[in-house]
Amino acid sequence: YTQYIGNLCIFLSRSESFCVPAASLPGTDPNFVYILDFHEIAIFNVADYTFGYSRTGQILGPLLYSTSKYLD
Repeated sequence: YTQYIGNLCIFLSRSESFCVPAASLPGTDPNFVYILDFHEIAIFNVADYTFGYSRTGQILGPLLYSTSKYLD
């Protein structure tokens, strides 16, 4: 296990999992894992092993956060 993934944030979902530099994706924080589900997003802080949740309403389409226009 690790407590530090640097400036990366990781996205996990049913459709695809990937990681990106947090600075390349506005609204994300480094060293966090974002777990996307149909009605909510769980946010895991790798440094202190804490979870946060956000109910988002219905997320339509595949659970994929497109990063193509933000990547360096």
